[in-house]
Amino acid sequence: MIHQHQIRKMTHADVPAVCELDQATDITPWNEKLITDCINIGYECWVIIDQTLVTGFAIMSFGANEAHLLKLGILPAYHHQGLGQRLLQYLINIAKTHGVEEMYLEVRVSNHPAIALYRKNNFVEIGMRKGYYPPNELKNHPKEDALTMALALW
Repeated sequence: MIHQHQIRKMTHADVPAVCELDQATDITPWNEKLITDCINIGYECWVIIDQTLVTGFAIMSFGANEAHLLKLGILPAYHHQGLGQRLLQYLINIAKTHGVEEMYLEVRVSNHPAIALYRKNNFVEIGMRKGYYPPNELKNHPKEDALTMALALW
């Protein structure tokens, strides 16, 4: 079967699926209220879908001529299909159309696939945030450092 993934704005109806996806991909996932708040305040909230199935999502904010990639997740069953690359490039293009000069993100130091994706897209490491990610005892995961990365868009 050929998959026809489409990128579109996240809607309130997508929030339960996005939360479920975030639970499957992030050690410290966000709750429905936080994701809903991101939609309500006008953050760039996007999903990538295969027919009606949400296979990935991303949330990005703007401020002070900068973009901040807050979340990007792809369902594990859809890894290694280029969806993360496609969604990230989509967000970079949105940031460029908004006249953003730099795009920033934090990523867990243990998240090697994500770090590789960001490096492939010319993000550079600019710092480390010690203990940035809280622990998750349910998933037996300790507090973790974040690598801060940036991409110049000008």
